[in-house]
Amino acid sequence: MLKVVATVSGTGVMRSVTVTLWVVLHAAGALYTSGDGDGGGGGDGGGAWQSVAQATLTSGRPLGFRFSRAPHLVVAAETWPPHIYLHSATDGSVKVTGPMALLLDALASSLNFTYSVVQGDGYWGAPQKNGSWNGMIGTVMREEADLGLGPFGMSYSRSQVVDFTIPVFLEMLHVLVTRPLPQPDPWGFLAPFTWYVWVGLLAALLGMVLTAVIFVNLLGFGGPKSTWRYVWAFYSISFTQNVTWLPTTASLRFIFCMWLFIVLIVVRSYSGALTSLLAVKTVTMKYDSLRDVLDDPGLTLLMEGSTALTAHLETVTGGVYGELARESRSRAKYVRASETYGAAYSLIPDGRHAMLVENVVCRKIYSDHFSLTGRCDFYMSTGNFWRLIYAMVVQRNSPLRQLLNARILALREFGIYDRWATNQMPNMTHCLKTPKKIKLQEPYSLVDLWAVFLLLGGGAFLSTVSFGFELLLPPSH
Repeated sequence: MLKVVATVSGTGVMRSVTVTLWVVLHAAGALYTSGDGDGGGGGDGGGAWQSVAQATLTSGRPLGFRFSRAPHLVVAAETWPPHIYLHSATDGSVKVTGPMALLLDALASSLNFTYSVVQGDGYWGAPQKNGSWNGMIGTVMREEADLGLGPFGMSYSRSQVVDFTIPVFLEMLHVLVTRPLPQPDPWGFLAPFTWYVWVGLLAALLGMVLTAVIFVNLLGFGGPKSTWRYVWAFYSISFTQNVTWLPTTASLRFIFCMWLFIVLIVVRSYSGALTSLLAVKTVTMKYDSLRDVLDDPGLTLLMEGSTALTAHLETVTGGVYGELARESRSRAKYVRASETYGAAYSLIPDGRHAMLVENVVCRKIYSDHFSLTGRCDFYMSTGNFWRLIYAMVVQRNSPLRQLLNARILALREFGIYDRWATNQMPNMTHCLKTPKKIKLQEPYSLVDLWAVFLLLGGGAFLSTVSFGFELLLPPSH
């Protein structure tokens, strides 16, 4: 019997649920259940435990096996929230906590082994130029550890140097960025139209003026001869002001009517859009997929070093991953697995960094940040990429693999590991519900509207200059 205790939270009430997994094996027509063994102290010397385990596998009952004398296994591990945390004990040893530590303890209890944890260079493991492997994969491959806790993304290159257990969980990568906040835009009153619309309106105004002047000059009547009178007339109509004179020809009246109609549409469209923009500020998420990140050359990419993805980027040439490989050579900043959590808090808030990281890590950052500040300052993209299966690793051809597989399968099928991981993120759901478009209603400050006052000051200055010239120069009749 494998007994696992899981803490489940629901509607504010914490309740302890004991989940008992009974595994029944049928062999040679008889009913068999996993036994406790004698569980004696001390460890099997050298590779004796491997011989015992190998002999057990031939019997076809891996889940029913338990070491009679507890061997001591060396486990390679690195901190990777929320799955695993490493702590240095006072005696110099390394202690582990988190969901993967609970899984390791459950396996140790079921198989009857003890373990000690070794910490490496902070990386998962990838091939180096000299043919060696770094990280935890390298530690297990060199037989410096019996087991790599990981969990590791499964890839072909890794499977050639170590053996993977059955999957513990499935993951995918997302883009984690800072949630944008509304920035002061003093020229926001121009936002209802793009720049080429404003240029088009100015060109249309000048075109109308030129047409009216040509008509009057060719006909010799219908309106004033001065070009500036027409400029002022069309300018006045654009701002819904009166015109001091009226055209007397049908052609000139038609031109004025057309401009009045255009101005009516433009003014109504502009005023409606400007009212909407001033009433509610809307901030749209700029980076919602890997493509959005690749299209911004000024964005620094934060990536975990020596992962299955980085190993793939060393060889891929085409497609979106080929583009990511090329961009990462100049834009990527690589961090160790244990540094991922800290890098998210220290670098992403500046708005010029984007982290390519697993879904569960994004949720952990969501949860912890909201628990600490009550805010949702991070954003996880809805688009995902690079789906991977994650598992533990053992040495090549190790009999430990099948013994672990039977127990990991039992825990996974009952959803025990998922519950352990979810318990690490009590406040993740609040930030997951935030919309992609943020709407804010708050009063405008002088910082938001200084350009409007600048225009007012510019107009007052020009009026003063004109007034000075009028005082100095004699009036013309």
